[in-house]
Amino acid sequence: MGFSDVAPNHAPEWLVLASTASLGIGILFWDLAYILMIRQSLKDRSYPMPIVGLAINVSWEIVYALYVAETAFERLGFTVWLLLDLGIIYTTVRFAPYDWAHTSKFVGDNMSGILGLMILVGCWGHLAFVTWFLSEPGRGSGDKTGKWWRGEEGYDTTELAFWSAGVAQLVGSACSLAMLFVRNHSGGTSYGIWLCRFIGSLFGMGVTNGLLWWYWPEAHSFWTNPLSVFICGLSLICEVIFGLVLCGVRMTETVLPAGELAISSGRRQEDRRAATDRAVWAGRTSTPPARTVILATSRVMWQNERHTPYAMPEPLLYYK
Repeated sequence: MGFSDVAPNHAPEWLVLASTASLGIGILFWDLAYILMIRQSLKDRSYPMPIVGLAINVSWEIVYALYVAETAFERLGFTVWLLLDLGIIYTTVRFAPYDWAHTSKFVGDNMSGILGLMILVGCWGHLAFVTWFLSEPGRGSGDKTGKWWRGEEGYDTTELAFWSAGVAQLVGSACSLAMLFVRNHSGGTSYGIWLCRFIGSLFGMGVTNGLLWWYWPEAHSFWTNPLSVFICGLSLICEVIFGLVLCGVRMTETVLPAGELAISSGRRQEDRRAATDRAVWAGRTSTPPARTVILATSRVMWQNERHTPYAMPEPLLYYK
């Protein structure tokens, strides 16, 4: 955004061009992330984005493509994003029944309607913020001289896009991390996707606005606003933690015959035994009638006619 801006005399002549180029790099990496998401999702048979983050993202692109964008380059960027998002929507609707089979069959079977409703609500929210922000000149932080939109001065679409995209970024980063924790497998994501997403956000939200703030601070003081620091900082923290958790998850997951990813059987057994042990020590073990708890103790067994001894594992609880 902000392609029509006119920088003040004290700012370098290349400032608007450089910030536009930085934004273009961010868009390029996010486009690549979307392509990799669709490819990985089809391979793993698991959708790649949390549905809340996807709905906010798609609704943001719809509102800005139809209402805020004023140049052909801006409209082209939002159109490409929307076309790629259609692929992510397809994988989400297609594989939701598998991903939600053990938690909520209703959500999995009705994902198209749920996601469609969430996108409509997201469009309502984004449009409400956009119309309020652009309802009068000078709205936002600092002096908006040199900020142009639809031939009128004083309307800063750069700050407008920063706040709305920042919320979408924070929700997407936090929900992606939460989804990885809950799933305990990396279906629909990869190191390449994470890296492209990270670089895209770094340039789109960080470098682009950082350049403008450094050379044109009177119009871009919003970038150092405490709320801005919170949004960008927490998003960055979530992305870094996501990479670390992804590394740990990929070490424990297993590939099923159909290509899906799942937590390994060994890990499931360990989690089950740990949960049972905690319940035993708490004195409130409740075992369903259909399942029998067996205690295996360390002892020596005779393996064959030569009476070769071997030791059983350490004491543990498991279900039969």
